[in-house]
Amino acid sequence: MKPLPSPDTAATLLEKYAQGERDFSNLQLNECVLSGQKLPHIILRGADLNVANLSNTNLSQGDLQQAVLNVSRLSGTNLSQANLQETQLNVANLIQAILVGADLTGASLIRAELLRADLSNANLTRANFEEADLREVRLRWANLTEANLSRSNLRKSSLIGANLSNTQANSVNLEGADLNNAILIGVECRHGNLRTVNLSGANLRGANLRWANLTGANLKDADLTDAKLSGADLTGAQLEGAVLENTILVHADLSRTNLRHARCIGSDLSGATITGIQMQGAIAYDIQTTDIICEWIDLSPLGDQSQRRYFNTGQDVHTFLNQQPAKVTVTIDGVMTLEAHAALATCFAQVAAVSPVLSRPPNIELTNRHTHLSFIAEDEIGLSAIAYLATLPFRDGSAVQEILAILSHQGLAQSYRPFALDEADRELHRVQNMLQQQDLSRLPQLAATHPFFASPLQIKLVNARGRPLELYANPQFGVRKLSEHHEATTDTNIGKLDQPSLESYLAFFRPAK
Repeated sequence: MKPLPSPDTAATLLEKYAQGERDFSNLQLNECVLSGQKLPHIILRGADLNVANLSNTNLSQGDLQQAVLNVSRLSGTNLSQANLQETQLNVANLIQAILVGADLTGASLIRAELLRADLSNANLTRANFEEADLREVRLRWANLTEANLSRSNLRKSSLIGANLSNTQANSVNLEGADLNNAILIGVECRHGNLRTVNLSGANLRGANLRWANLTGANLKDADLTDAKLSGADLTGAQLEGAVLENTILVHADLSRTNLRHARCIGSDLSGATITGIQMQGAIAYDIQTTDIICEWIDLSPLGDQSQRRYFNTGQDVHTFLNQQPAKVTVTIDGVMTLEAHAALATCFAQVAAVSPVLSRPPNIELTNRHTHLSFIAEDEIGLSAIAYLATLPFRDGSAVQEILAILSHQGLAQSYRPFALDEADRELHRVQNMLQQQDLSRLPQLAATHPFFASPLQIKLVNARGRPLELYANPQFGVRKLSEHHEATTDTNIGKLDQPSLESYLAFFRPAK
């Protein structure tokens, strides 16, 4: 199509559009004025619209692929569902523009102004927003895969659920932005300003956040596996429940960071500062701690510093940060069938409804002879209660309960009792009281209906220092060729069973020296 004659280009376009024509591809419309016009579904492929005034124009569902709109005014313009693939919008004014669901694949918006624009659900794959003004922009559920956000300003923008995989965002400003549940796999964000950013539940696997400022950031439940945060400032950041497996935190500042219930395994904290870090319920081991700086950590459940742990040497810190998670292992002398698995799951669900101590299902491992159940605990405090509850469906459960009662009673007479043991006894008594108020009478019936629950048990507790304690072992465990009617341990010989010595029980709960 030939260019429309000048100077009536805009007027001619409007006239032809009113007559039903829609295709105005490759037109020369530089410096034209089409502000406030209603032009939905218009086709302006490859058109030149440099320095044009399209403010408040309705171009929804239009086709502007490869059009050139550099330095143009599109403030308040409706470009929802528009095709803007490879369109040039450099230094354009898109303040409060509506681009919901628009396709800007490969588009160039270098130094463009998009203050408070709405790009929700837009496709921005490989788009170039270098040095663009994206303050308070809505990018919810937008696809920014491989886009360029380097040196752009996204302060207080909303990127909830957005996909920023492999995005270039070095020196970006994301202060106060909301990236809840966003995907940032492999994002490059070196020297980025992420102060007070919300990255809760975000996927940051393999992200490069070296030297980034994350002070006060919310990374609760975020996945930082294989992420690189060397030299990053995480002072006062929220990382509760986060995953930090093989995460690089060399010379990072984690002062007063909340890592409660986080999982930190195989990470490198060499030269990092972690004084005042909150670690109640965290799982941490295989940590590199060369030249780490730590005076004390906060182990209080609420992060109120009521339980501080002080360190004298770097070795003390290394030992603390390389503790295996406390756990209860229940080994059943038999292979679990599908029917028994279903019954056990039903039973544990009923118990969990009574006590949250058993709210997490066990890890299950089957061999040709045994079934291994492993219950991970936050610390030693819940181990006795877990052992009590986990064995309720089994015939040997009454023996385990009896042993726990004996050890608890004997321990009361000791002048020195470890703090963890006091807390463990309180948790156990709390669970017992809760069970008395509930009707769980059907649980023992499982032993009669499923032979699996009559199998002999071995119960071990393992504390955070990796020290095991054999709480109970049925003498018939491992014995084969039993008669068909032979019963495992009965209540009449509980007192004859071996049980841990009181000294070993107390030592199990003593803190490391």
